[in-house]
Amino acid sequence: MAIDPVTETASMSASCFLLLATVIAMAYYYYNQKATQETWIQYGVKEPKLSLLFSLGEDFRYNFSHLLNQYGDTVGLRNKSGLTLLTSNLNLMKHILVKDFNNFVERSDNLVSSSPFVKSLFFAKQKEWKRHRQIVSPTFSSGKLRHIASTVNKSAQSLTDYLASCARLRKCVPIKEITAQYTGEIIAKTAFGLDANFIGQEEHEFLHHAKTMIPPLLGKERLIFKLLDCIPYAIKICKKIFYNVQFFDPISLPANAYFETILNDAVRERKKQQQEGIKKRHEDFLDLLLKTNEAAKQGTVVEEEEAEDDDQADTKKAWQGAVSALSDDEILGHSMLIIFAGMETTATTLQLCLYQLAVNQEIQERVHQEIQEVVSSQDPSQEELSELHYVEQVINETLRLHPPAPLVNRRALETRTYDGVTIPKGAAVILPYYHIMTDPKFDFLQNRKIKRDTMAFIAFGHGPRQCLGMRLAYLELKVALVHILRKVKVILNKSTVPTLGEKIKFTPQGLLIPVKPIMLMFELRG
Repeated sequence: MAIDPVTETASMSASCFLLLATVIAMAYYYYNQKATQETWIQYGVKEPKLSLLFSLGEDFRYNFSHLLNQYGDTVGLRNKSGLTLLTSNLNLMKHILVKDFNNFVERSDNLVSSSPFVKSLFFAKQKEWKRHRQIVSPTFSSGKLRHIASTVNKSAQSLTDYLASCARLRKCVPIKEITAQYTGEIIAKTAFGLDANFIGQEEHEFLHHAKTMIPPLLGKERLIFKLLDCIPYAIKICKKIFYNVQFFDPISLPANAYFETILNDAVRERKKQQQEGIKKRHEDFLDLLLKTNEAAKQGTVVEEEEAEDDDQADTKKAWQGAVSALSDDEILGHSMLIIFAGMETTATTLQLCLYQLAVNQEIQERVHQEIQEVVSSQDPSQEELSELHYVEQVINETLRLHPPAPLVNRRALETRTYDGVTIPKGAAVILPYYHIMTDPKFDFLQNRKIKRDTMAFIAFGHGPRQCLGMRLAYLELKVALVHILRKVKVILNKSTVPTLGEKIKFTPQGLLIPVKPIMLMFELRG
């Protein structure tokens, strides 16, 4: 008797979910027996009673804001995996991110994947993080950025030419798609020396895999992963059972295979060039990473740039010195991190900045005026870019309203007390950047002259784990705005998404993903 393919598929799907449910139930029972008996009450912290399904199906950014508005700036949360402290207290945050950084060097979450991506700097722990940071940091120095400025300008000019052609045709632009082509082209060229020409073209496979490296979780997938998160190590158990099955791997398997192939080929070629003594006029990220890694192999101290403040300097002194080299997998992981983080976050910020300028036409005209007064050359110089103070305020206001990372988390390695708040060993800490920065009193345009606490604007993080790509992001954003706004004006009308007068709605994802892709219109300037 023939078997109906649809029935067979449904049967297999039901079997998979039955097995998954069994694994979850067993893990839940086992860890329920070992659940922590600690409460935040014994540490003098308010601990509201929350549902197990807290934040499921809703935007956690608003849930956390609701808790902090109701219970104060520091709230204790507890589930079967242990204690979690949610705090927006700026002094406490400075202890966690800067002053006592070594006690909170680790993130509290774990990304379980078969991809080298999880061996990158972002996910590294304790001494491993210090080793990774010391090798990777020199590749992002301000001096290195000067060498890639010409590449950034060329891509910004290509972006502007494309938007100008859309303006002539009165064509609506899917702006995130285009800004991702811009940032992706820059990363492909400056980080890996690829001959990239992405803007306005059919989607290149490099760009496609970079955009899909971490697929968003929607619907049932998001619900299941949230439930798994409630049970410590449940994801790890499922990964062992269903190894190399996409549903249980947060990294896209096709994207991982693609980047492993091209990056392994690139690493072999660079190592061969270095062994043969071939010198390049301008070294890219991969060249520099391999060079600093080779220095580590030789036992040479890898020097970082100067710290931005005394607290960070004291922290860095504690772990300066020679370090062991990165493995091939770690080099691949760092390269994949640069591709994803370097493209996605800056593309999102540029998209939202252009949208905000379309909403606020008077601000757009002030930005245009400053550019006209400050930038006299075709391609803005580093000195001219540093004089674009109002442009930087507009970028910062975009980042304040739409932080690329709405929160960060850390884990306490030892029990410590800060300003009367005790954080026990092993407790997770959540710092809700979105809640802090969207406070209206920190508005960069309405309150330009106020003296801000250094912790009040943390779009790129703060302390030793601050984003290494911050200066590159500002360079790409400023250069793009200079080129674009000298040539065209961005507007909203009845054809755009959202239309004039409507607001953007975002999905409840960690990244800023609009429910509907933003579509903008451009007009040529006279």
